Amino acid sequence: MKKFLKVAVLGIMAFMFMILPAYSKTEKLSKETKSMLIEKLKTSTLVVYNKDGETETFEERGLLPPLNYLDKDNFKGKYIFDRTVGRAAAYLYVYGDAEYVYANKMSKPAKEILKKNNIKFEAAKTVDEIQNKSNTGLCPFEELTKNAENATQAYGMIYKKMHPDTAVVYFTPDITSDNLVEMYKTIGKKLTGKTAVKLHSGEPGGHNFLQPEFVEPIVKHLKGTIVECNTAYEGKRDTTEEHKQAIKEHGFDKIAKVDIMDEDGEMELPVPDGKQIKVNYVGSHLKNYDSMLMLSHFKGHQMGGFGGALKNMSIGVASSHGKAYIHGAGKPDEMWTCEQDKFLEAMADADKSVMDYMKGNITFINVMTRMSIDCDCNNNPAKPEIADIGILGSDDPVAIDQACVDLIYQSNDAGKKSLIERIEAKHGIHTVEAAADLGIGVRKYKLITIK
Repeated sequence: MKKFLKVAVLGIMAFMFMILPAYSKTEKLSKETKSMLIEKLKTSTLVVYNKDGETETFEERGLLPPLNYLDKDNFKGKYIFDRTVGRAAAYLYVYGDAEYVYANKMSKPAKEILKKNNIKFEAAKTVDEIQNKSNTGLCPFEELTKNAENATQAYGMIYKKMHPDTAVVYFTPDITSDNLVEMYKTIGKKLTGKTAVKLHSGEPGGHNFLQPEFVEPIVKHLKGTIVECNTAYEGKRDTTEEHKQAIKEHGFDKIAKVDIMDEDGEMELPVPDGKQIKVNYVGSHLKNYDSMLMLSHFKGHQMGGFGGALKNMSIGVASSHGKAYIHGAGKPDEMWTCEQDKFLEAMADADKSVMDYMKGNITFINVMTRMSIDCDCNNNPAKPEIADIGILGSDDPVAIDQACVDLIYQSNDAGKKSLIERIEAKHGIHTVEAAADLGIGVRKYKLITIK
């Protein structure tokens, strides 16, 4: 029996040795195929070859071919033959999961990027850097991506440079504390000085708001102060004393310093070209901050249709009086009776004032989790019906809210119906329309998934 087993094992091993070389050959390009693809580079700027033997060739110059390719597909399992590969192109091939990259000319940084990401490569010629056309310095895209944190961020940088009329919105379906920090890093806008983290502290009784333990890592990463303003409606957060008690009950004071920005009154921000209001009233403590992370829980809203970056930046930063002023489109005593579109446009006006005041030192993260049709200001919100979607980040508040709305409509979850009905019943998209019209941001965006 032992002799039989020994013979069987030896037979299996011999068979494996016979088939392994054949398997390896299928994983590598033959010399003939490689030579043929290199030859194609004489009349093409980029050649993409897959394991089925299919070849695509491109004639546009620069980064346009790989960038356009990523709009429709990825490079997974594909062999890339490119005339010139610098760090920018290397990052695109890493993002697209290329199998192999060949270049007539490849820079040392590109080789390091490909090697670090376990992508096989060859180059006919190696240079220190890819120079600009006049040979007086780095190629603009090499300079652009020189300090990129990762391939995802580099892809976003390149896309935005090539499509200046389009915003970049980053996305991850994995809702974790670590991914909040990763999202901030990927957006690439460094918030400096004293940083405010604007989030919703949650009306007591509600439970859908972003929890302290979830936001703690990003707040600490920024060395930030959590900021809020008192509400305009009666509840447990309409006075500073009660609001501080609610914050304590919810545990935010245990993870960071918390500042009720209108505790000592309000300050005026001008909106000279506002559609409905010409001034916005915000918490006076806003003047104490140099930068701001708008960390928003995306969900429905009983008055605005939905609440995301634009609502958090307008109603959220407004003082108690300022909230009523926005809701009433300049008439606080009409906050519950104002014409709907006027209210939505007043929110956009308020957004414009905050954006102008922060002078670009602001960035946006939306978390699409526990998306009730009701706001976190509701002490008894409806149970969420749609499944969680993910985390989005951008430096454009219009694009990020538009992307969130689009993801809800595109969802295959039947639970989206009630949330869509809430958004449409309140004409929620009009805030996005008005904000875009005011030049706060753009509705056209590229959604880039973090890898």
